[in-house]
Amino acid sequence: MVIDINPRQDACATNIEKLLTQGRMLILLDGLDEVREEDNTRVLKQIRDFSDRFRENHFVITCRIAAKEYTFEKFTEVEIADFDNKQIANFANNWFKEKAVKPETFIKRLQDNKRIQELAASPLLLTLLCLAFEESGDFPANRSELYKEGLDALLKKWDAKRGIQREQLYKKLSVQRKEDLLSKIALTTFERSDYFFKQKVAEEYITKYIRNLPDANTDPEALQLDSEKVLKSIEAQHGLLVERAKGIYSFSHLTFHEYLTAREFVVVKQSSDEALQSLVNHITEKRWWEVFLLAVGMSPSADNLLQLMKQKVDALIATDKKLQQFLMWVKEKSISVEVPYKPPAVMAFYLSLSLDLSRNRTLSLELSRSLDLDIDLDIDLDIDLDIDLDLYLSLYISLHLSRSPSLNLSLNRSLNLFGTLDRSRSLGRSLSLALSLNLFGTLDRSRSRTLDPELKKALQQLREQLPDTEDKEKFNQWWKDNSQVWIEQLRNVMIKYRNIGHDWQFTEQQKELLQQYSDANKLLIECLNSDCYVSIEVRQHIENTLLLPIAELENYKLKSNP
Repeated sequence: MVIDINPRQDACATNIEKLLTQGRMLILLDGLDEVREEDNTRVLKQIRDFSDRFRENHFVITCRIAAKEYTFEKFTEVEIADFDNKQIANFANNWFKEKAVKPETFIKRLQDNKRIQELAASPLLLTLLCLAFEESGDFPANRSELYKEGLDALLKKWDAKRGIQREQLYKKLSVQRKEDLLSKIALTTFERSDYFFKQKVAEEYITKYIRNLPDANTDPEALQLDSEKVLKSIEAQHGLLVERAKGIYSFSHLTFHEYLTAREFVVVKQSSDEALQSLVNHITEKRWWEVFLLAVGMSPSADNLLQLMKQKVDALIATDKKLQQFLMWVKEKSISVEVPYKPPAVMAFYLSLSLDLSRNRTLSLELSRSLDLDIDLDIDLDIDLDIDLDLYLSLYISLHLSRSPSLNLSLNRSLNLFGTLDRSRSLGRSLSLALSLNLFGTLDRSRSRTLDPELKKALQQLREQLPDTEDKEKFNQWWKDNSQVWIEQLRNVMIKYRNIGHDWQFTEQQKELLQQYSDANKLLIECLNSDCYVSIEVRQHIENTLLLPIAELENYKLKSNP
């Protein structure tokens, strides 16, 4: 119901005023922050006068949280919380009711992508997500396009659609100027790891930006006042910056903080060599990974950025002779096995095994999976890779047990690291045998006839050294006295017959460098496989030179297009 605050003296108005006088009305005033600036004083006075005159009634007024000037005595101030998961699901169920796209599909895809799910807490952005999903039955492969739509909805479409006019100073800034300003704040704070920043700091960034605009007032006091107004306008009108505590601000969503940071490199700084090199310097910092993925996604051509990333990755361990020797071994080992996978994927397999073994952690093989090599701990592999994986696991478990003061405890830890024991494939059988330290399931399978006879004989001799596991106390004592020698014999067999299991004796610094190298390659592969535009030549060059030692890179010079 819409009520004229000064009711006309007709029958309807008389009845309304009677109800108001009796205190039997509920008056809902929505969107107070959307009142034009020139009407603010008049409207606020009328609301105050009206609510005082008919104070016995119930009044509800809504406005954005940041609109601090809208305060009323005798009103209780409450804040509406973001949507929780149940409310998001209810919204989706209603939205997709009787439509081709099922709400269950939308909710499942939303849960699979935490960054997109973060936006769904906002009803406006959830509406945008539903619209985007309805078009194709999925979210855009290029997330930067989705975030751009969300940003555009907040900065422009919402007000334009509803005919809302905003504060005069801020209104002069075009959507692009607003995005440029926010991008500058985003990059500066993200570089400093300032997810929360003081109001004065934000105002300083705004002052530096608006002082260079045409017709800007360069008087310091005027600039300070203008920066305060702009900050409040951003907060009140779009909710992109939020005051989390008194004088402490942050971006409303980390997703927008990351997107705007990437935008500063690609759009504002136009992907200059200096800008991209500055971005690439953060390649070992995982909090920057999403920024890299968004930057390649929004680039008209990601060639330059991807090549700079590749150069930076290779440079991480370029000067370490032992790590370069290790990469040479990885290459030679990958060539020695006959498998239907691309060489970089096989190299990633052996790099991951060796790295995980050296760091005494669960074999993850994440880098191999990033390269589309279908390797996992619960599926069958090609025979060569399967044999090597089993031997690595045998060595890993043996080393793990030898470092533990309690055999039973270490056995439990080993089994927990590798998951359940009821898998049907060879790895499951190997781990089952590990319960009794009979670590060579390789010898007990029908495919053992494919083993080198000498390797099979050596493994059999090693297994025969193990005492009967029925006598637990005897076995524990034997393992305590003989495990180091026995493990070294196992390692020597692996090196002699399979050229694996080398004790590289990396320093902690080298292990850390190698981990950074592996992680950075994984990021590079994710960027390459994302929905970005990259030339065939650059893609092939990067794929052909992944994980190669520096000495080998000279054989793969990228030819420039004429």
